[in-house]
Amino acid sequence: MPPYFFLRMIQLFRNGLLNLNQQMFPGSAVLYEQIQSVWLLSSLYVAARLNLAGCLEAGPLTAEELAKRCDAQPVPLARVMRALISQGIFRQRKDGRYELNRRSKALLDGKGSLRYMIIQHLGPVNWQNLGELLNIVKTGEDAFSHRYGKDIYAFLRENPDNYQEFDRSMSNLSDLSLAPMLNEYRFGRYHTIADIGGGEGFLLSAILSRNPAAQGVLFDLPEALVKASSFLQEQHTEDRITIVEGNFLDDVPVIADLYLLKNVLHNWNDQHSALILSHIARHMPEKAKILIMEMIVPEHGGDATPCLLDIQMLTSFKDARERTMKEFKAMITMAGLKVSRVIPTIAPISLIEVTR
Repeated sequence: MPPYFFLRMIQLFRNGLLNLNQQMFPGSAVLYEQIQSVWLLSSLYVAARLNLAGCLEAGPLTAEELAKRCDAQPVPLARVMRALISQGIFRQRKDGRYELNRRSKALLDGKGSLRYMIIQHLGPVNWQNLGELLNIVKTGEDAFSHRYGKDIYAFLRENPDNYQEFDRSMSNLSDLSLAPMLNEYRFGRYHTIADIGGGEGFLLSAILSRNPAAQGVLFDLPEALVKASSFLQEQHTEDRITIVEGNFLDDVPVIADLYLLKNVLHNWNDQHSALILSHIARHMPEKAKILIMEMIVPEHGGDATPCLLDIQMLTSFKDARERTMKEFKAMITMAGLKVSRVIPTIAPISLIEVTR
């Protein structure tokens, strides 16, 4: 995998060219081009929900064949495919048949897939929450509770299908950042690795598969662990991972050498995040470490990804947020801990190592 600083230079060069291109056109023209992404996102949701990539995996199909395969109407489906193809997603052959290309393969189920991330993030529930952004900015109200009368966790518990899509979405995102994290951090140094809020165990299982001497502990709410046993069996890591049910807001009675918190703390305000860290610290051995895996918002410009994801947090969770490094350090200090080092990766995610 290319080193972080090499890809960072390429990214800076790319951003410079994009900024130069945008400076050559009127602001209204550039803004109109950015607005067009709303139609692309809607089309991507259709492609993911209908599993168009899966339908094309065996080979090229005409619009009629594809529509029959995915239970859709050929004319509107062809228009959606045309829009996706215009953005480099899927390909149309000279004979008119559609086929997969490099980008559309990310819509296939399996390793490297973003299908369930797209279904969850661009689905009706999330889309409606984004429509609450104006109300949030004006009133400061919690968007999810304003629309559904309950927070997102209560909603997911009452809607198993949405919970499953949410969990698979998190696994998709974990898969996307897995290789960069494994490339930058030496997990093999630790005998016992605990994933706190680890869901079905995708991240922990992947780390243990690459570090055969390590043992694991998977800690989460009972409803988040429903499919953990079967998933770990599929990954052949069930005999190396102990499943522990619990709520990290109450306590984390787990002893390990390394504690993982991937995209957990950004769901909570500083007080709750510090509480979660202090519950881990209560049981962690003296030389153990906590590894926070999250995006870091730049203090002054830079990477747009965490800034945009922060809007997702604003509309989905009460008091959730992406943080700057200054905000991370303040919250970690509140828990009586300290940052030992920060490790950037080629993914948008960084690794914040925390010690006593």
